[in-house]
Formats: sequence, C-alpha cells, structure tokens
Amino acid sequence: MKKAVILLNMGGARDQNELREFLKNMFLDRRIINSPARFFVSFFMSRFRTPKVWKNYELIGGSKILEHTQNLTNRLNTLSNGAYDTLFAMRYTKPNVTQILENRHYDEILLFPMYPHFSSTTTLSSFDDANAFLKGKNIKVKRIERFFEDELFNQTIIDSIKKHYCEGAHLIFSAHSLPLSIAKNDPYPEEIKKHTEILSQMLTGEGLKFKGIHLAYQSKLGPIKWLEPSLGETLSRISPEPVIIYPISFTIDNSETDFELDIFYRDIAKEFGITSYSVCKAQNDNDKFAEFLSGKIKGSF
Repeated sequence: MKKAVILLNMGGARDQNELREFLKNMFLDRRIINSPARFFVSFFMSRFRTPKVWKNYELIGGSKILEHTQNLTNRLNTLSNGAYDTLFAMRYTKPNVTQILENRHYDEILLFPMYPHFSSTTTLSSFDDANAFLKGKNIKVKRIERFFEDELFNQTIIDSIKKHYCEGAHLIFSAHSLPLSIAKNDPYPEEIKKHTEILSQMLTGEGLKFKGIHLAYQSKLGPIKWLEPSLGETLSRISPEPVIIYPISFTIDNSETDFELDIFYRDIAKEFGITSYSVCKAQNDNDKFAEFLSGKIKGSF
C-alpha cells in the first residue's frame, strides 16, 4: 500500500505575480467571504493592492513559507525511511493539491494542515481544496484537524520562548484574528484561549517568570469588527516595559511573522516607547518539530 502525507498551508508570495495570485484566490474563498462580494474584493485586491502590498514583502525578500516547508518536507521524508512520501500543497499559491497529486498514485493519504488550531478559514478551507481533487477517487483519506494540545508540540514553543526570555518581560501570544461574524461560529477563538492557558502553565512549570502573559490578535483587515484585543492595543498598555512576542497561530514563518510582527509592530512598539521587543521564530523545520510531526504521522497511518 502506497502512502503519502500532505502538509497543507496557505502559501506565500515570492514575487508580485504570486502575490496577485495569492490575493485573488484568498478573497475568492467562500470560507473567507461567503457572499457574492468576494468576486469584487478578489478583483480589487489582486488588481489594485498588489503593488502596494508587495512593497512590504520586499522588506523581507518575499515570503519564505515555501522554502521552510520544502525543508521540512525533506526532513520528514528522511525520517519516514520510505514508509510514506511527504508532499506539501498550498491553498492560494502553487503547488496546490491537484498539481502535486495528478501524476501520482497513492492508496492512502493523510492530510496534515500546518495550523495548530481548527478554523473554517484555514483547516477546513484546506480540506475543501483537497476534497475537490480526492472526491470519488479510490483513496483512503485521513485528516489531522488540530494539535495544539500535544505536549511535544508545545515543548517546541517553550523552547523558542526560552531563547528570548528575560525576567520581568511581558509575553504576548499573537494570533491571527478573525472577523466576529466568522468567529462566533468557529472553534478557533476558544482553542486559542485554551492553548494560551496550557502554555502559561508549562512556562510556570519551567520556572519562567513573566510580568504578564497576554493574548492579542493581529492581521485585522477592513472596517468590520474582529477578535480583540489587537496587538497594537496590547502593546500600548504594556509600554514601555520589555516585550516578547510568540506567533501562537503559526508553525511556519511567513509575511505575517517576518513582516507584520518583526517589522510593522516593532516600529509601533518603538513609537510607544518599548525599547526591548523580541519576536520568537515559528517551528519551521527545526528538529523537535520534525520529530513531533513524524510521530504524529506514524500514529495516524
């Protein structure tokens, strides 16, 4: 029996053409905008916003999400020792599920989104994309829906925070926000809160003493109401004390960590008088994360 695991993520732009593709596909996604307005928004964002948004990407040399994911895929293929193939597919940029599977045959596939928490806008959207190709095919399909409660995974987060730790600092878990219209029917907000509580207990057990541990949200877009408090509001309350940021809703660094957290909000923190501002790296392809994924995959087949 030939098996494969497919790592699923949103995708990232390495040039303006990919950014245009990303914006077009994201805003056409009914899990993001479930109304006919998505066709106008998709057209507007991809046609008129791409040049302006690309300037932000230029500051980080384009998104590194595909590079990190390819490195992680290579590590998992080494760890699998031929028991299964590891592939990756992106939701809004190439390669998508159809492109990676159309010339391959597998008897069993494990879909493994790189999102620790379940949300209709991420996990379920990625499953939609995979299901469009896999529906009706004689392939056994398994799915990982969430993994934020896994102890080995959470230890990778603690290890990352430790690298930036200084006593007396504030720790902010920064999560991608959601519009309240989506969040009210989505498990994501409660899972984010529960995850913050789990990590806070683990940090206490490790003897790490923060002046405060906070949950905040980033990446709000447009005039509608989103999950709060925003990261900017939280930074303003903490100012001018030291801050450490951990991107709790990401496992692979991307424009929202490399640009938004490490550049955009760093500048805001400076404006608030915060002189010590650190951003922890996501797991990317580090050893312990690869070991966690490998164990999770083997336990799922």
